[in-house]
Amino acid sequence: MTETFEHLFGGWNEAQARRWRNPDGSEGGIVAADARIDSALTIPADAVVWPRASIGYGARIGDGASIGPRARIGYGARIGDGASIGDGARIGDGASIGPRASIGDGASIGVQDWWLSGGPCGSRDAFWIAVWSPQHGVRWWVGCQWGLSTAELCARVEAQHGTSAHGDDYRAVIAFVEGHPGLARAKAKLASEATS
Repeated sequence: MTETFEHLFGGWNEAQARRWRNPDGSEGGIVAADARIDSALTIPADAVVWPRASIGYGARIGDGASIGPRARIGYGARIGDGASIGDGARIGDGASIGPRASIGDGASIGVQDWWLSGGPCGSRDAFWIAVWSPQHGVRWWVGCQWGLSTAELCARVEAQHGTSAHGDDYRAVIAFVEGHPGLARAKAKLASEATS
């Protein structure tokens, strides 16, 4: 490992960091001193791993990826080039996050989960992520709202936005996700696997 230095993560979070030394001896990205990373991992030179994050054995971190504070990347997970993993997000063992994806704070994605993200939306221009898992159905992360069911999100939209333009935006996003063909394929695949 290399010597530690003060680094300003995201332009606002100052913490001790070091330059990662990759297994092949090349210089890797900036890694918080208290991040837990398997020493066999390669961290690209332009990637950043924030304080208290952890990355499991066999994970692959893409060029320019940002692993947020307290994020947990599971064993064998793949994080695409330029992807951003939010504060406290959980990426399960073997899960795959595509290039330039933005995974919101506190989101949880497992290997069999289907997910979609977008934004900005609503009165606070929040980014949203919807995750479908066999165990929980569709759950939503929108701004500071974490892990809501579709019914809970609909109730909050009605209570906070009613028939306003912002409420219409949220209702359109909910309808888009619930009617997305990728979600239907994920459900069908699970049903097919259960019967074989």
